[in-house]
Amino acid sequence: MRHSALPWLLLAVSASGCTFKFDLTSQRTALENQVIGAYKELDDDVILASSVRAPDPKATVPKLSAERKRAVDARQNQDFNRDDIEELKDKQVLGEAVDGTVVVLPSGVAGIQPGTSDVRLAMQLVDEENKDRMTVWHRLIEASETLEDKDLPAVRRTRAKEQRDQAAPGQWIQDENGQWLRKADQ
Repeated sequence: MRHSALPWLLLAVSASGCTFKFDLTSQRTALENQVIGAYKELDDDVILASSVRAPDPKATVPKLSAERKRAVDARQNQDFNRDDIEELKDKQVLGEAVDGTVVVLPSGVAGIQPGTSDVRLAMQLVDEENKDRMTVWHRLIEASETLEDKDLPAVRRTRAKEQRDQAAPGQWIQDENGQWLRKADQ
């Protein structure tokens, strides 16, 4: 007669005092899934574009539309600037705003000193990053059958929520009410 190991395993786990913690998370909205999917699709195009340095003459490289090419270029620029932006967020010079943009933090928020090299770099990166974000958002709307120009604020809010969720502990984020707060340790 075969004995199942499951009862013994359950007994061992319960006797050892192990507990399991289950966190229930809400399901993503359709717009969140659409935004995430659009970013993934553009990131795949970035990888494809960067991997074709010396293409095989027999290989066919897909031709991108002008709009999609602009969005891919914007994602490449975001990738290029990502380390500097994250460093400036960690130094509490930049923060993620409620409207989906990255901003130089107001001087009263994190005590930044105007005129420092970090602030000058941050101002340059903010302009580039926000222009790139806007390009990607417009491409997302253009490529969608269900979104229109009037949906841009919702797309921005959705991306802002993702940026807040992805922020590292200690970085500054603006909550949905416009209040600046530091992301808590999790």
